[in-house]
Amino acid sequence: MLRNWEFQLPTRIQFGRGGLRKLGDSAGEFGKSAFLVGYGDQTGLEETYTRATQTLRDAGMTVTQFFAVPPDPEADLALEGARRLGEAGADVVVGLGGGSVIDAAKGIAALARMGGNLWQYTGANPNSRPITDAVPLVAVPTTAGTGTEVSAVAVFTHHGVASLPDMPLKASVFGPAIRPKVALVDPDLSLGSPPELTAACGADALGHAIEACLSRRANPISSTLAGRAVGLIVENLRRAVEDPDDPKPREPLALAATLAGAAFSAAGVVVPHAIAQALGGLLHVPHGVGVAVGTPVNLRFNADCCVEQYCALADYCGISAGSPEAKAARFVDRILELLRSAGLPDRVDVPADAPDDLLQRLVRNAFESTPVPITLNPRKIDEAALEGLFREVLG
Repeated sequence: MLRNWEFQLPTRIQFGRGGLRKLGDSAGEFGKSAFLVGYGDQTGLEETYTRATQTLRDAGMTVTQFFAVPPDPEADLALEGARRLGEAGADVVVGLGGGSVIDAAKGIAALARMGGNLWQYTGANPNSRPITDAVPLVAVPTTAGTGTEVSAVAVFTHHGVASLPDMPLKASVFGPAIRPKVALVDPDLSLGSPPELTAACGADALGHAIEACLSRRANPISSTLAGRAVGLIVENLRRAVEDPDDPKPREPLALAATLAGAAFSAAGVVVPHAIAQALGGLLHVPHGVGVAVGTPVNLRFNADCCVEQYCALADYCGISAGSPEAKAARFVDRILELLRSAGLPDRVDVPADAPDDLLQRLVRNAFESTPVPITLNPRKIDEAALEGLFREVLG
């Protein structure tokens, strides 16, 4: 753990069931005109979007709707959104949805002030420049997964990148200016989510929390937040998957996702997120599923050098054993059991038309898209090691 460290969380968190009714008041602090970003396919969220629009209008705000976000948004979407925002002259952006929507809202808010395109601000671009300004953003998550409501990161898919001209690249933009001003976390918004969505989002939050504890940049505050998040997810994820309409596990899972988001914002993530980004970019594996298959192989890979961290996480899960090594092993087993019980896969099927050099492509993609998480992994990762991990996750 670092001897010298910093921790900052400038986002104001408004947490609680039924909190969506406060959206108008929260957004109204930043002006009289809102740019509401949401999914193109609103299935299951129609009432939520209607209520959100109404509470903004009840607060005296004009509302411009931009309902165009798909899963895993492409970078060009932010250009279109920024153009529309400029035409509307909106004072504040409201991102209402899962991680894809809130990330899209971040990109839109940034380009509206900074101009250009997202590749200019992407960490994978060797000539990237920082995002220093953005339209104020209020984030309202409808899933308990990414923690993007409190992070300064947003992920987009890019095409035609010079270093990887023959494959898409999922990569992050980063900067304090895109951190939401307000995170309005209403656990009720995830009620009724399909089991597979709840499971994948839970795996993403779990990955954020575990990886933040393992990162070379971990600090006492980030590890405490992350450990608490792991305990909450282990205790509640299976129940939420089995009964989508039960409100009881939704509150702790929403809290866990936000805690994990704050933790990884300070400490970073490690190799499972590099694996997930490459699987998403090349094989279109949903992000949470990619994290779910990457987590077990990484836990095994880091086991010898992370006994202390695994034991600390085991304490948050109520796990005990006779020796530190046995306790660490029981923690790994508990995480694998949780992922299986939530119905998440432990392998990714390779499509019949996959290229012969798929493994090598995945490794190249991971190093290009997420170099920092690879360097933050507690055990050194080179190309041969990463290829071995990909070999394990491919069925």
